[in-house]
Amino acid sequence: MHYLSDIHPRDMRSGSGYVDAHVHLRDASGLDDLRKAGIVAARDAGTQDGAGLGIAASGPPAVVSAGRALCKQGGYGARFGTAVGTRRELRAEILKLKAAGAGIVKVMASGIVSLKEPGRITPGGFGLDDLKYIVDEAGRHGLGVMAHANGEAAIMNAAAAGVRSIEHGFFMSKAALQSILRRRVFWVPTVGALRRAAEQLDIASEPASFIETEIERHLAMIGRAFRLGVPLAVGTDCVLPDRRYGGAYRDELTFFRGAGIPADTVERIACEGGAKLLGI
Repeated sequence: MHYLSDIHPRDMRSGSGYVDAHVHLRDASGLDDLRKAGIVAARDAGTQDGAGLGIAASGPPAVVSAGRALCKQGGYGARFGTAVGTRRELRAEILKLKAAGAGIVKVMASGIVSLKEPGRITPGGFGLDDLKYIVDEAGRHGLGVMAHANGEAAIMNAAAAGVRSIEHGFFMSKAALQSILRRRVFWVPTVGALRRAAEQLDIASEPASFIETEIERHLAMIGRAFRLGVPLAVGTDCVLPDRRYGGAYRDELTFFRGAGIPADTVERIACEGGAKLLGI
């Protein structure tokens, strides 16, 4: 089943409080895309050059920026940030981010969903001990941590380490949901990100079919998370500027509705849930 956007632009109430908890700002003109979509606050998950740190002060909308993501040397994520190999490098980078005005630390706890090998997560990501160190070190400087995490082990490790939020969370399991529920960790499911990634690539029919199945399973887990009381927020994972951004945000709201969450509650998640996660 395909959940295409059924929300008309006129229903995007400019200035009403919509939040996008996961974007990547590479240029200040991306703020125009956010404003046009009625977004009043966003969380920048980082780019390689840390552009969001400079852009954040140019709002509205209000922007909480990670600047550059932290990724494990040799693993996934270098195009969104800085590859680090030692605790000393981690500490130094967190200090740099804090000094540059970062409002959150973004960390890669896993790779991404493979678009070629069904059911596989690509290599990469910090393990539990490193994640605990990052959370503790960030906390010393008043910063929370948002964790890119796919797969049960990575999600549970990130939650156990004390991150503020799980980003993406593909291959979420019931055990992983219970883990983030116990620790009141937010989940930002970014459903549309996987759909868009698959559409941009010419992949074989078997992986394409699997990805559609995984999206359906992801929606079912979002519905389960909602019923359990897991804190949720809306994030698109869009790299801005992008003229298609407004549609991507509307699609994300439609995905949440497709997960069985009532429309008025989706509105609250998009506004109040996002605001709470961003601390505004």
